[in-house]
Amino acid sequence: ALIRRSLASLFAYVSNRIPEIADQLYAIDDAMRAGYAWEMGPFEYWDAVGIEKGIEAAEAEGETIADWVKDMLAAGHTTFYKREGGALKYYDVLKKGYQTKPGTESFIVLDNYRDQAPVMKNSEVVLHDIGDGVLCLEFVSAHNTIGEGVLRGMNEAIQIAEEGDWKGLVIGNNAKNFSVGANLMMIAMLAYQQEFDELNMAVNLFQQTTMRCRYSSVPVVIATQGYTFGGGCETLMHCDGAVMAAESYIGLVEVGVGLIPGGGGTKEFAVRASDQFFEGDVQIPTLIDRFRNIALASVATSAHQAYDLGYAIPGRDEVVLNTDRNIALAKHKVLDLARNYTQPVHRTDVTVLGRTGLAALYAAANELRLGKYASEHDIKIAHKIAYVLCGGDLTGTQQVSEQYLLDIEREAFLSLCGEQKTLERIQHMLQTNKPLRN
Repeated sequence: ALIRRSLASLFAYVSNRIPEIADQLYAIDDAMRAGYAWEMGPFEYWDAVGIEKGIEAAEAEGETIADWVKDMLAAGHTTFYKREGGALKYYDVLKKGYQTKPGTESFIVLDNYRDQAPVMKNSEVVLHDIGDGVLCLEFVSAHNTIGEGVLRGMNEAIQIAEEGDWKGLVIGNNAKNFSVGANLMMIAMLAYQQEFDELNMAVNLFQQTTMRCRYSSVPVVIATQGYTFGGGCETLMHCDGAVMAAESYIGLVEVGVGLIPGGGGTKEFAVRASDQFFEGDVQIPTLIDRFRNIALASVATSAHQAYDLGYAIPGRDEVVLNTDRNIALAKHKVLDLARNYTQPVHRTDVTVLGRTGLAALYAAANELRLGKYASEHDIKIAHKIAYVLCGGDLTGTQQVSEQYLLDIEREAFLSLCGEQKTLERIQHMLQTNKPLRN
């Protein structure tokens, strides 16, 4: 009853404040959301309740609703807002019809596409046509975690883009956080049951999906914001480009649950280190920097810092201050890339340092242990990371393929899934949402 009275009074009040304090209803909603941290504005709440029910509630409480609201209903307009053709429209009180909300023309809000049939969907993803021959894959899983449904959806979306008359694909969503990473519950269940064949298939699917983002015949651009952890970060690293909201937290955090990045992230750091090796240069410091970022689960606390930590590449990835614009800018990036896009060739020229690098990285890991930055189990994980970054136990510097690195990355990931302390870390994270240092 109290809520009913409050809403009735609110609806009557705001309807009578037009045009006294604002000519258009969206201005009042924007002010209440921006100025008072309301999740929805008064007219948005009224839409949620239903305009007719709102009028009935107000009149039952002795409140007076402005005539323009009743005139609007009489003309057949039953909502203050509606989504049409990918645009958010509001009821213009002066023009007595719907107009596109000013300032939103350069935004792509995926909720505005709910009125049109998706190109494809499953329980964890929805594929939207966002115009101009560009598709957008939206994660709709819990916390946007990346599980089997998301991975299969990504593969299907790329296949649709490649086989149809599409210019490219954007991977993005309008959630607070892009993705908190892989579905840890799925990994935990398989690891506890020691189902290593199924776990191997799941990790291989993840690796091949991120590689498909890299080597598809159409450009794939990612739009991120908020938390972009673990598998979300690995996806970012493998796309043709990224548009990152400035307020982003980006990192490979798998060490916190006793694992290494297993979706191509460790391999990609080896590739990027290789691309920074130049003849005559001392190569070890570059490798140690990459190693420490993974071993310490370093998180970029802004999109700009992602460049410093090696998660983003200057010139390829860009930062946008207004989070609402990231999908629109990613779409423009797809269209730019599509003009002269050439499908990349699989890399077989990744320089790895073998035992020389391993000796240096093992020494760096020992420094972390002596400095009390790492436990014994952390060192075991660090050795696995070093093994992948150096291409395994090779006698010296060699050139290897990305697939070779993926294979040893997957092997290292699976071996850690058999460690009791890793299982304890995973269980603790699932139960408390905090890392366990054991």
